[in-house]
Amino acid sequence: MVFLRKSLFRTAVLAAGFAFMGALSALPVRAVDDPCPALGKIMAERVNLIQHVQSYKDKKPTADEACSSFTKLAKSNSTAISALERDGAWCRAPDGSVDNLKAQQPQIESAKANACKVADEQKKAAANGGAAQRQPLGGTGDILGGPVKLPQGAL
Repeated sequence: MVFLRKSLFRTAVLAAGFAFMGALSALPVRAVDDPCPALGKIMAERVNLIQHVQSYKDKKPTADEACSSFTKLAKSNSTAISALERDGAWCRAPDGSVDNLKAQQPQIESAKANACKVADEQKKAAANGGAAQRQPLGGTGDILGGPVKLPQGAL
């Protein structure tokens, strides 16, 4: 009987010790492993980039600015898709969030491609001394690139 009491006491002490240690060790781990603040930061960055791009309606950007903004937005959107696929359920993201972002990605990529193409063309034209900008068809006054004559009279 004495042996049983000592055994139960030791078991109870050990169980209480493990429970206490488990509670202590679980608290910091949950705080470190919680992906929701990181997901929130990713989504906030994406929203800021979208607002910046939407501000182009009022203030027209240069081609370089547009290329840079759409490049950042495309990267941010793909990062958000990955983060939502990984942690969206845990962080209680709205249903359909991943599908919406995936549907927007081709539009963002297209805008990025267009803006970066124009930026590259402008850089090439500037590197060639701007000759392409001086003549309407990009030439320097020869047969193919001479000035374009507009029709006279009523159109």
